[in-house]
Amino acid sequence: MKALLQEERNGPLIPQSIPTPTPGPGSVVVKILANLLQHQLPGILSGTSGFTYPTPMIPGGRAVGRIAATGPDTTSLPVGQLVLLEPFVRARDDPETWIMWGSMQGTTEGSKKLFAQNWRYATFAEYVCAPLENTWALDEKRLCGELGYTIPELVWLCVDFVAYSGLKGIGLRAGERLLVTPATGPFSGAAVGIAVAMGATVLVTGRNGRALQRLVDAHPKMVSAVPRTNDIDTDRENLKKHGPVDAFLEMTPMGAEGSTHVRAAFGALKQYGRAAIMGFGGGAMKGVEVPTMELLLKSITVHGHTMYWGQDVRDVIKMVEVGALKLGKERGFDAVTEFKMEDLEDGFDWVGKNHEFGQMAVLVP
Repeated sequence: MKALLQEERNGPLIPQSIPTPTPGPGSVVVKILANLLQHQLPGILSGTSGFTYPTPMIPGGRAVGRIAATGPDTTSLPVGQLVLLEPFVRARDDPETWIMWGSMQGTTEGSKKLFAQNWRYATFAEYVCAPLENTWALDEKRLCGELGYTIPELVWLCVDFVAYSGLKGIGLRAGERLLVTPATGPFSGAAVGIAVAMGATVLVTGRNGRALQRLVDAHPKMVSAVPRTNDIDTDRENLKKHGPVDAFLEMTPMGAEGSTHVRAAFGALKQYGRAAIMGFGGGAMKGVEVPTMELLLKSITVHGHTMYWGQDVRDVIKMVEVGALKLGKERGFDAVTEFKMEDLEDGFDWVGKNHEFGQMAVLVP
């Protein structure tokens, strides 16, 4: 089969012909139809992101495909079944040991073994051997037939799992008001549609007015935009004008140290409000500023959250299949841009310039 292989750390992805994988216990082989192409990947592959992994390695991990072959313990995934693949792999004998398939081996000896000896080859290939626990059946008749979604549009579900799990972690309830800050990136913007599907109204804030308007246009009765000024007092009061804020979701990207938006968000929270902290917030040693006195006086609950659990994946897939959670144009997305393996560098250039919420590219074999 054809695959994109990185043979040396910081080296290029080289198209190669390698043996097509065969499944064993706990795995299936999937024919890849579309991979999510993310703007963070060049930094991961160049070593500037802080992610580590052994080489040779095939990146990826967020994809849609069809079952091509099954292992001896596969019980519910027939050949030809449309499936979603997601990258958060937990060890079967220790759920606290995890890796990001196709990008990060973790820091423990167990996680490094899990990556190197089992899952170093991810989805930037024509076929992949995938862990059963990370392979999820999709109702193709419902999603592509009745609801009219394309297969590339379905790949976005892999992003939605992250936001949903964070909102579930703070117990977001129907009828509450949620603040998402910032709300203009791929993962943070995804939280808006998820929250609306859960029955919440949403305040979105950020500096990208075009992306904020995209979210409002997609959910005009449920979402309000509050552009950020970077003045804490002004931003706090502008947020409070919309009424009590029950909870907020923080997804600050790396490089945002010194930003004032998190302090303004805490200031807008009501008494006994809740906050989910999911962003990198400036990096491992440079977190965004959190007003501890305000946490104390308002009895605010702060919940740190990374990634998701299997039940979260099931929940989101069901939300889409029943029609509660939208994808594609109904969610505010442009048409998906597709790149072939041989055009990977063009794909990297495109996602580097187009990575606000509503813009999406996939890599296809």
